[in-house]
Amino acid sequence: MPVSILIISAGCRTYHHAEGFELQREIADSDDTLHKDIYITSTLPIDSADVNKLLFDVWRIETDDYPKEIRLYTRVYDSLGHFITNMAKPYLRDTTKNYWTGITETLGKMLKRPPVNIDSFAVREFGAKDSIPYNIALTVDYSGSMTGVLNAIYEGTELFVGMKMKYDNIALTSFNQDFDVKVPLMNDTAKILNIYRANRTRGVGLFSGVYNAVWNCIDILKNTSLKDPRVIVVFTDGDDNYSQQKIGDLIRKAKENKIHIFTVAFGYSQDYNLRYMSQYTGGKFYKAYTKKDLISIFRDIYMSLRYYYYITYKPPKYWGYHHVAVAVNVPGRKDTLFGYGEYDMSDMDLADVGDVFERPILFDFDSSNIKPVSMPIVEEVADAMLSHPRIKIEIQGHTDNVGGIEYNQSLSERRAKAVMEALIRLGVEARRLRARGFGMSVPKVPNTSDENRAKNRRTEFHILAK
Repeated sequence: MPVSILIISAGCRTYHHAEGFELQREIADSDDTLHKDIYITSTLPIDSADVNKLLFDVWRIETDDYPKEIRLYTRVYDSLGHFITNMAKPYLRDTTKNYWTGITETLGKMLKRPPVNIDSFAVREFGAKDSIPYNIALTVDYSGSMTGVLNAIYEGTELFVGMKMKYDNIALTSFNQDFDVKVPLMNDTAKILNIYRANRTRGVGLFSGVYNAVWNCIDILKNTSLKDPRVIVVFTDGDDNYSQQKIGDLIRKAKENKIHIFTVAFGYSQDYNLRYMSQYTGGKFYKAYTKKDLISIFRDIYMSLRYYYYITYKPPKYWGYHHVAVAVNVPGRKDTLFGYGEYDMSDMDLADVGDVFERPILFDFDSSNIKPVSMPIVEEVADAMLSHPRIKIEIQGHTDNVGGIEYNQSLSERRAKAVMEALIRLGVEARRLRARGFGMSVPKVPNTSDENRAKNRRTEFHILAK
């Protein structure tokens, strides 16, 4: 049911007789909780822009080909919402200028390493002349609490469809406890709008199955051409209270199908998993408090899928948290513009209880002393543990079949304990760790060759709790 009263404890204020976007607007105005985001509405060439009003951001990051390549989608824009064009090839007008002056990555969130300069990167501008067909599935929360904002959803959806390019395919869906395809994937704008108008009021319900809806949208898109970008846009106002799908499985399925998820959270929703879903699929998270916000966000998504600066480079190899900083220098401006982004390649982020990951931790011969070359790998695990304080793991040592059973059992126990002690020295609490040795009893592959025996000499990390 629509919310009619909300108490904010920080200000001890009570809001009566408001619902939907009106309520969120009232809260945002009085408590100054609304971040004044700038949304892209149009374009402006760099030689017509006020360089002192420019802003720059890393809009989203794709990690599908890590560690071979990282792809940044970035935007230069001004405070009026103009995307600034003509700053990179093939749209660059003044070829004597190089606006893109540097990229650095800082590795680790809690155990930070010194910044790494990216020596080689490429920048390419995409714009109106790049006819890239998109396959887009929009899914909207039709649970009972959304009834107060449905008119804004109708208007925003029609705006979204109206902005499509000729070859874009769009599907329109809704969800509560059920998933409803309002319009199947198609590219005829007039037909999409006609079918949507006939079906848009259908299917308001009680519960909210966000993850089920995204899962079904992936199924809608997964048979489209892999050459064309695949995008899911989700609009919801709260927790998932119905889905059977797990967030980790959902993200893995999206990544396997190269689908990018854009999430739009309404008002004071539970945002963590929505942010998580966008970040780990190369999408973008938005927050809407007002009808104007929602309309602007739908426009911003479509504009930013068309206009962007595409940066590619080979990243440093680090299976953990990466913080990216991109520098842009514009003649006539006193300071450097910086855009920031982050991505995390740790196994722990998407892991569920019972999942296992390996690390190539090397030891001295016939010893439990960790080789210095493997300490950075131990640090990666420690940083991930410190960044996810609820996770508990079991460290398992395994050996090949060279030597006796008792010898290998003892060696594997000592090596697992050595890794645990190294993690404790790096700040991980001992209560979150357990070490066990399995010797030669659980080979990964038959011990029939030197190559196979090397695979069996391994350190595994099992997720016990999260």
